[in-house]
Amino acid sequence: MTTLRDLPTTSTNPSPKASAAQAIRLVAEREITTRAKTKSFVVSTALLLVVIVAGAIVINFLTGGEDVEKVAVVGQPAAVTDSIVAVGESTGTTIATEPVDTVEQARARVADGDVAAALIPGQSPGSYVILSKNGADPTVEGPIRTAVSQAGLSDALAARGVDAASLPAVEISVTELDPARPDEGERLVIALVGVILLITAIMMGGTMVAVGVVEEKTSRVVELLLATIKPLHLLWGKIIGIGTVALAQVVLLGATALIAGTATGILTLPGAAVGMFAAVIAWFVLGFLFFASLYAATGAIVSRQEELSSASFPLTVLAMAVMYAGIFGAQALDSTLITTLSWIPPFSAALMPMRIASGDADALQIVLTFLIMAVVCALATWVAARIYQRSILRTGSRIGWREVLKLAR
Repeated sequence: MTTLRDLPTTSTNPSPKASAAQAIRLVAEREITTRAKTKSFVVSTALLLVVIVAGAIVINFLTGGEDVEKVAVVGQPAAVTDSIVAVGESTGTTIATEPVDTVEQARARVADGDVAAALIPGQSPGSYVILSKNGADPTVEGPIRTAVSQAGLSDALAARGVDAASLPAVEISVTELDPARPDEGERLVIALVGVILLITAIMMGGTMVAVGVVEEKTSRVVELLLATIKPLHLLWGKIIGIGTVALAQVVLLGATALIAGTATGILTLPGAAVGMFAAVIAWFVLGFLFFASLYAATGAIVSRQEELSSASFPLTVLAMAVMYAGIFGAQALDSTLITTLSWIPPFSAALMPMRIASGDADALQIVLTFLIMAVVCALATWVAARIYQRSILRTGSRIGWREVLKLAR
């Protein structure tokens, strides 16, 4: 395999320069092998994988399984206990009745927290008492009251010779004005995690791009490389190489999260989850390309590592703004502000996956915002390339932003 060392290192070498595709590939391969093998990258990725799997197990342990509310019952007919279970099921609460022999046993079960409540006979005939430790949960108390009322009504009708079953049933239908989407919650979680991974990749990957540019510039390695590789090819090789590493990390973490979520039952709609994950990846590529190219240009305008932090501060602020827009915008995706920001790059890279997840964006909006983001990314890479080409060999004091804008023209 051809490596960068195989390329001529001085302009006096008569060997021909590498083609554009070969030069970009060689630089990208060097970045991939260098970054992917670093101890910090391997350790951080392994830790994140452990956190994802452990988090899925903990979440499933805390929320997984069907919650069953137990109710102790003293001296009640089977019709009452069956009615408590049926009413609870109709309201979305799973209740299990537990017959006990005496009131004292029911009190002890409630006091120890073994049951959520207990139904015992009252002082007068036809009266009942609901025992609770520190206030009965309405989701439990409601079905008990309804079941007792139904039993009392049936007994009263029977005493008057009326069979409750012969009475006409009252039909009640429910109409939802804004029906909930069964997979919306899962989609939003995946989109939100994608936003966090995007910002993490931007902060880490973008910084790696900038640091790599500065290292080559300060060590004068770039002068040797540019003897055989055009600046634009070197720039693209670095962005593609580091971007591949960042994307591979996101795919690995995302796939692990999907597998762990499906295995633990947190994600019940894997088809919807996979589709949403694909949308997150598409927007991730555009978002990373936008920031990585600008980080590379930032690295080219400085000559020392100490200057990089202040030079990249505007990009850091913009990346944090994108992250906060995605996190806080999840609470109001249909608001005017979030809808407007979702059309503006780079905010659209974080907000559009969220709006796709919630169903607030139609197909036309998705396509148009994607095209706008792609055009802005192309413009950002063009500007970054011009700055990079005209600044990478300049040493000395940091180039001011006013001069940087002149270089981009």
